[in-house]
Amino acid sequence: MSLAGAAFAAFVGIASAKTIIVNTVDNTDFGTGQTNLVYALQLLADGDTINFAIPGPGVHTIETPPDGYPLITKNNITIDGYSQHQTGSIASPNTASLHEANNAQLMICLSSVNGNALSMYTACSTFAGIPYPKFGFGDSEQAILGFFRASNAWVRGISFLAAPSTSTSQESGGDCKTICFAMDAPDVSDQRCQNFHISGCWFGVDPATRQVAYMPDGTTVASPAICIATYNTGTNGTPGFPNVQNQPGPGTIGVAAGSTNPRAEFNVFVTGYGLDSQGGPLRVSGNFWGVLPDGVTLADISTLNGGDQQGDAFVEFGGSHDILIGTDGDGVNDADEGNVFGSYAAGGIDVYFYGSQGDSIYAGNTFGVDIHGNSFGVGTLTRLVHHFNRDNGGVRFGSDFNGVSDALEGNTVVDARLFDFDTGQKTAAHYVSLRGNSLVNTLSANYSTPPLGDGQSPAAGQDTYANFIDISVDSMNIIPVIGAGTTTTTLTGSCGLRVANTMRVVVDLYQADTAPGDAPQGRKWLGAFAVKSPADSNPAEGQFTFNIASLGIPHGTAVTIAATYIIDGPTITALSHTGGNTTLSLTGGNPPYDLYGASTLDGNFSLVAAGVPALVTIPAPAGQTFYQAISHPHSVSGSGQTSPFSNVFVIP
Repeated sequence: MSLAGAAFAAFVGIASAKTIIVNTVDNTDFGTGQTNLVYALQLLADGDTINFAIPGPGVHTIETPPDGYPLITKNNITIDGYSQHQTGSIASPNTASLHEANNAQLMICLSSVNGNALSMYTACSTFAGIPYPKFGFGDSEQAILGFFRASNAWVRGISFLAAPSTSTSQESGGDCKTICFAMDAPDVSDQRCQNFHISGCWFGVDPATRQVAYMPDGTTVASPAICIATYNTGTNGTPGFPNVQNQPGPGTIGVAAGSTNPRAEFNVFVTGYGLDSQGGPLRVSGNFWGVLPDGVTLADISTLNGGDQQGDAFVEFGGSHDILIGTDGDGVNDADEGNVFGSYAAGGIDVYFYGSQGDSIYAGNTFGVDIHGNSFGVGTLTRLVHHFNRDNGGVRFGSDFNGVSDALEGNTVVDARLFDFDTGQKTAAHYVSLRGNSLVNTLSANYSTPPLGDGQSPAAGQDTYANFIDISVDSMNIIPVIGAGTTTTTLTGSCGLRVANTMRVVVDLYQADTAPGDAPQGRKWLGAFAVKSPADSNPAEGQFTFNIASLGIPHGTAVTIAATYIIDGPTITALSHTGGNTTLSLTGGNPPYDLYGASTLDGNFSLVAAGVPALVTIPAPAGQTFYQAISHPHSVSGSGQTSPFSNVFVIP
């Protein structure tokens, strides 16, 4: 039977977008009435959906064929494992909250445990018919599902298992990167797999037992080297074309913004390396990382298989911008957009940055605790975020306190190190707002660095927390002090001086973590108070007095405070274009400003002009019609730079 002859049994609605139904796990069977996944991918056209209706009970495992599946190059396609609905094999999405056991039933498993995969470079260059000297993927980077140029792809409700090392005709012993999204070169096209979405999928988890999946040796975890990968692709060298790159993004891992069914979009990762990406905007929301679907069992890749499969981090970004880890705080689905991060008993990193990066937000996540709020109890070797290193980017870790979902935006951190910085960074390179979180045992007082650092001494090549908080006033003491006049009804103290009138200072009051040996940190956020606001009855600069009677704090409560120094970002109030020049008018922030431009709203913003005044006329770069302005110190969503905590004060 020819392939063409089977097409009429394979799909519905051939006049436009169609649904292709996979009804066999046998990728070698192209007989009459049989549609395997290989054939389904060959049939794809823009807008199509691949569903599953495989007869027989239980989980259906589909083994990757030699040299992998056909490369996916069509736009607006969906591969839907939740569609499997046969007697004894009914898939269903999760309906439980993020802090309950994941109850999804996954019945379709794509497996490269057999060592087969697709070499990305050869597949993409062969499809395009041209070589790519600066392609994002090599032949050693091998996929179960490989995408090229394809935008708006959605993969949902599928379990993925793989040997960490796979092989193809092009290269043996490659790295399995389960799902790969490959950009075209910018001088070829702007097709860069925008708006990819991976949701409701499990990686390295046996969908039948809901436990860690193993290779036949019983020791190696059946999890890929990297679960999801997407990288920049540089120019092919077209004469006169700028030497630039197409970058990934936007993309979503987990719950999409405004989802109509957010709980169905929770992913579960048992991995040493979950997402490796460049570019942005990128959204990682509603996932279990290193935690099994029951939400309480740690799947610690630093100890599984002797730690041999541990990678860089759960998620890693390079040259990235506009990164969201957790809830977006827009009032829609915010309680279901956080992430549950497990712990590393032998040490490891949750979020890793390399290269320069722009703004990033971490909100509504839990680190080091299970879905019931219990510590995993494996020690404090987990590092939350590694390598902040861009001097015009801002970081918000916690709430922006803008009145929308503020309580849901705080992170819970137990038994971990918050931030890990490299030596050699400029002291003003990191602008971090850290408000509204619950921090318990994030750093022992025995370490030589201040609280909120990574616990390593300066001799180990790490910056201290105080070094990267720089409000451009050398003499200011940024660590606030709780005054001796503080009672259950009155909070007094001192903080760093403001820079003229361009800065706001907010003092956050916390119930302190009082575990023996812990450095000062806030276990529970109690309230925020704006210095020099009408609520502040002390007129002296650098001093404050607030009425806190409404908080109902009992006598003998141990409290601590942190101060956030805020310079709101600038606003472009007017923009005009005449005779090849663009004129912009800016207000707010702290001039001078840096201007960035892009050809599209979600495009790659590059520096247009540095150190410009509030009214500026510049030559309009070719094709750049969107602009953003940044001032220094920079802020993220109205947030600024948070000091280390004050010493613990026991209210008499």
